Amino acid sequence: MKTAYLAESWFNPAQLALLAAATPKLQANISLDWENSFRPQEHAYRDWTLESHPDLLANTEWQLGTFASDVAGINASDIVIALYDPTPLNSDPGVLWELGYAYGLHKPVVLVLPDDNTTDLNLMPAIGATVVIHVADLTNFNFAQIHHQVYDGAVY
Repeated sequence: MKTAYLAESWFNPAQLALLAAATPKLQANISLDWENSFRPQEHAYRDWTLESHPDLLANTEWQLGTFASDVAGINASDIVIALYDPTPLNSDPGVLWELGYAYGLHKPVVLVLPDDNTTDLNLMPAIGATVVIHVADLTNFNFAQIHHQVYDGAVY
């Protein structure tokens, strides 16, 4: 079993829906060590939330703490699973940065797209990911043996 860093977005309803659709499938995957994987929202700096700290995103202490924690989470994980919706309204540059950082560390990156995605991918995440799959593939995907697969979709 592999541990994963889950690169995720939670800034709008569509991003939260992608996370909600992927989570039970990842939990059910027998090749993934879900209990020891790093999920950023479960490692919130000082347990701060937007409800308890409405200024959270503008708070430098939170920014530095979150960045350091997430980088440590990527460093400690075997792989990175990046939940990514490439539609302009839902695209999160933070997820793309995490994917690029993992690529630089030579860690396998599984880029997970929504099942109904019809948006072209930018060349960098399309080629930088070890493999690109969809949410429907998550339950049975073998995270223990990730083999490079060239993305077979439209890029720009």
